[in-house]
Amino acid sequence: MDFTYETPAENPRKKANWLSRFTFHWINPLLWKGFRQELKHEDLYAAPEESRAQELHKKFDRYWTYEKERATRGLKPRLWFALFQCIKKILPLQGLLLALRLCITIGMSLLVGYLSEYFCSKKILEEELAELRTTNSSQTSISFKQQEINDTTRNAYLYAVAMVIAVFMLTFMHAWAFYFGQNVGMQVRIITMGAIYRKVLKLSYTTIGKLSIGYIVNLASNDVQRFDRAFLFIHQSWMIPVFLPVVTYFLWRELGPSCLVGIGIILLQPLVQFVLARLYIKWRLKSARVTDKRVRVMNEIISGMRLIKMYAWEWAFHAYVKKIRKKESRIITQGSMI
Repeated sequence: MDFTYETPAENPRKKANWLSRFTFHWINPLLWKGFRQELKHEDLYAAPEESRAQELHKKFDRYWTYEKERATRGLKPRLWFALFQCIKKILPLQGLLLALRLCITIGMSLLVGYLSEYFCSKKILEEELAELRTTNSSQTSISFKQQEINDTTRNAYLYAVAMVIAVFMLTFMHAWAFYFGQNVGMQVRIITMGAIYRKVLKLSYTTIGKLSIGYIVNLASNDVQRFDRAFLFIHQSWMIPVFLPVVTYFLWRELGPSCLVGIGIILLQPLVQFVLARLYIKWRLKSARVTDKRVRVMNEIISGMRLIKMYAWEWAFHAYVKKIRKKESRIITQGSMI
């Protein structure tokens, strides 16, 4: 088998124009090729400069060195600060896009209300105009009512056009916000995986002996994957307190005091989510312990495969691993139900 490494093709985003980048059109050739045939390693593009592990580790080392210097002065090094310095250019931009998306969503709700009001009032205005004509009212009254109908119709068209524009803006903002969120999560995952790897290499043999291999493997392969999802929703922590009063104002204007019931339910959600999160953490810790045990047992089986083959212990170890895996699956299922 040939294990030679081929340099990946240049990323087309590097030379793409602003419209291609804005609409993600530069990725279409790869998607079409993957649709027609199975993709191979040489079909993939090179990673962007800002997402390469080597560049990310250099940036993280620079800030982490500063934090270790703080430790010499009796201050605790801040891992979160070093990570934030690596992503400080993208994270605020993602938050801005999500905030604008929420503003557009609120605006679309108001536009839907205005359109509904137009369809409800149009029939009434037409009936009033017909009544004026049948009662031989003055031409001025008829002209005024006709002008009112024309104005409301023109406003309705403007609301509809604004709705279409808002949908397009919402689509692109949603795509770019999630693109930035996944990009940030990926960068943090790469940085933490590299930090774990280099930390393990620097540990003494005695210290490594106190840790199970399964724990380290699970930490570097499973736990760091949470960053990919966490940064998709991290901005909800400040957006909800900021926009909740705005939403409450519009609901109060339309529904009055009855809107407080819905607002109360929304305010109870963080408490319920906090309780569920505590329960999920409990099941997650149980799952992590069982997963560490399974990985440790599998590593021991692989290490002692010759001995297991010699004594024909395959089925005994198979049943043991199956029992651990069954317990792990049960705990993961219970945690997923929460």
